[in-house]
Amino acid sequence: MRLLLILTMILWNTPLSYAAERESRLSAMVALVSQDENAATFLRNPGKGYIEAYMMFDSALGKDVIMGLDLEMIEGIENPHFIKGGDWMAFVGVQRTGVLWVATGTDDTLRGKPSRDRKWETISLGSQLKPLTWYRLRVEADFSHRRFLKFSIESADMKKTVDLSGYLLDYPNYMPFNKGFMSYYVHAMRGKALMAPEDKNASARVYFDDVEGGAISNTGQNIPIFKDGFESLAPITGQPVTLPVVDLDRYVQGQWYLEREESLATMEALPNTHSGKAVGIVDARLSDE
Repeated sequence: MRLLLILTMILWNTPLSYAAERESRLSAMVALVSQDENAATFLRNPGKGYIEAYMMFDSALGKDVIMGLDLEMIEGIENPHFIKGGDWMAFVGVQRTGVLWVATGTDDTLRGKPSRDRKWETISLGSQLKPLTWYRLRVEADFSHRRFLKFSIESADMKKTVDLSGYLLDYPNYMPFNKGFMSYYVHAMRGKALMAPEDKNASARVYFDDVEGGAISNTGQNIPIFKDGFESLAPITGQPVTLPVVDLDRYVQGQWYLEREESLATMEALPNTHSGKAVGIVDARLSDE
């Protein structure tokens, strides 16, 4: 099943609400990297990149919750490769029902016009995901052509790869950072418009571990740029944004930040990790309490 959806005012562009419950929430944490030698090489000559991580949820997770990964190349306003302030986004999520959500670009975004509404492609994986199971997710994209490559998901009893090479990367925002960088995200989102009555009181907490992102060599080998397993248990804070130009030097390279003000994200010690003692948790609950 393949269905092209344009969702407006939900799951992305909904104005922030400060009431007790929101219409939607996107919770994500992000790490920025530019000073790593491999990152600097990639930014000078963009090519194929990846992000992978292990993801788990418990039985209380709502069927409507969309959870997954994102990697982005931010061009900056100094010496951009394609477009000044360009933000090339490879955002993919999945529901526990086995529906894949891909945020796709258009010919307009490829020419440098930020998308106003998210253009979603949904694809059925043909299998539901199981709770309390660590799934290895991986997203690959070709930043030289600003296109997706593929998505893969793997567990002890599931292994699937989806060809996404027919889809352009989205350009969601003009990003006025002074310098370019690569960024890596884990995320969860939900919106009332997709919520069935039985999911109203369901959980929206998603667990992540062992995140890795980087470049892909011409021979298909991973060239890591970023790795983290949340073992520091450090607080995840807001970003040190400056305006009108965001100074990248104010950021700690490789540190997790909240992707946006509404994001709910923590690191916590748990007995059921993929490795080590801790995981990262993002929560897309609609309640602000």
